[in-house]
Amino acid sequence: MRTNTVLNKRCEELDRLRLCAWGRTEAERRTLLRHAASGDMLRVARSCYARASSWNTLDPVERYRRIIRTMAVLHPDWVFGDMTAATMHGINDSRRHLDDIHLMTDRRRHSHDHARLRYHLLPDDEFDQSQVVDGVRVTPLDRTIFDCTRRLEFPDGLCVAESALRQSLISREHMTDRCRTLSGRFRRKALRAVTLAPGGTENGGEAYAYAVMVDEGFVPPSVQEEIINPFDLSRRDRVDFSWHTEDGRFIVAELDGRIKYTDPSMYKDGSLPKTIIEEKEREERIRLVADDMVRFSFAEAYRRHPLTAKLAKARVPRSDD
Repeated sequence: MRTNTVLNKRCEELDRLRLCAWGRTEAERRTLLRHAASGDMLRVARSCYARASSWNTLDPVERYRRIIRTMAVLHPDWVFGDMTAATMHGINDSRRHLDDIHLMTDRRRHSHDHARLRYHLLPDDEFDQSQVVDGVRVTPLDRTIFDCTRRLEFPDGLCVAESALRQSLISREHMTDRCRTLSGRFRRKALRAVTLAPGGTENGGEAYAYAVMVDEGFVPPSVQEEIINPFDLSRRDRVDFSWHTEDGRFIVAELDGRIKYTDPSMYKDGSLPKTIIEEKEREERIRLVADDMVRFSFAEAYRRHPLTAKLAKARVPRSDD
C-alpha cells in the first residue's frame, strides 16, 4: 500500500535522525494508530511511535534518549532537567531512572506532575541558561549534578557525581563549589555525594555498591587497587574494592559483573568456557594475596542487607570502630 511506503520512508529517515515517529496531521495520527494496533509500530510514549523491528534493537538508554529527542522537536521551548538531563549529558548509569521525564519550569508557567512528566522549579534567572545537548535543551552539567545529588537517595546521587568524575566532565572542586552556590534545598545531601564519590570506579554498579558500603558505616574502600601475584611478578590484577586493616589484614570485595558471561562480545577470545576459566584463575590469584574475599551481586548491594552481612562476616572495619 502507498500508505505503508510513505510511512516506511519517513520512519527510515527518523531512524537516521534517532527520533521516534509522530503524527503531523490527523491522517498521519490515524495511520500510526492503525499500525500500532497491528503490531508493526509501537507506541513508546505519548505521541511517539517506533517500528517494532527497529525499536527492539535499541538498548534502554537509547530508547529513552530517542523519546526525549522527539519531545524536544515537538516542544522546542521545553527544558529538561534532573535525571533526564543527566541521561542526555551521559552521566546516568541507572536504568531504574528511565521511567520518568523531568521538565524544568519557572513560577510563571508552573505545572503539575502527570503521567510520566515530573516538573521541577528552576530559578527565573537560570531558566534561560539551558544548553543544547544532542538536540535537547537541558540544564547545564553543574545544575544537573546538583539537582540529582540533592533529590536522589545517596547511592543514586553519588553515582551521578561519580559518572561525571569518571569521564572527566567536571572537577570535584567545581562540583563542590556549585553545590555550595546554586540555589536549592538539601544542599548538605548534594555535598555529601560529590565529596564522597571516589572518582575511580569503572561503572555505575561499582559506584552504587561503594555508596552503599559508605552509607552503611563501613570504612570507604580503595577502588581498583592493583595487586601483584607473589609467584609471578609480571601478573597484575585490579580488584573492585579493598581494605588494609589496622591489624594487617587485606580484604577484597568483588562485584560480580554477570554481563561478562551473558554478552558474547565480552567473551575471552569469543569463548564462554575460556571466559569462565580466566575469571576462576583471576580469583585464585587474588586469594593468594587477600586474607579474605567477598563476592556479591548488584542485587545484593541494592537490597543492602546481603552485602552488609557479607562484609561484616569478613570483618571489614567500620568508620566508628
